[in-house]
Amino acid sequence: MTGRVLRISELCLAVLALALAVWCWRQGVSTTEFEPLIEGTPAFTGTHYSGSWIGGATALVTAAGLLVLDVVRRR
Repeated sequence: MTGRVLRISELCLAVLALALAVWCWRQGVSTTEFEPLIEGTPAFTGTHYSGSWIGGATALVTAAGLLVLDVVRRR
């Protein structure tokens, strides 16, 4: 019974880690709309990526993957 509880809790942690990874990724990407610099030219959008948020999301996805691998190994 303990092994089953451990596997279920690891899967729940993996899902939580993935949800946090999505949140971190969204925090790390911001877009800004810019007006045309010269009349008659199109407006443009700039995208800024924050490395620390994207790195945190990558670490969380890695942790979730390791948790899932552990669940498969224990099975």
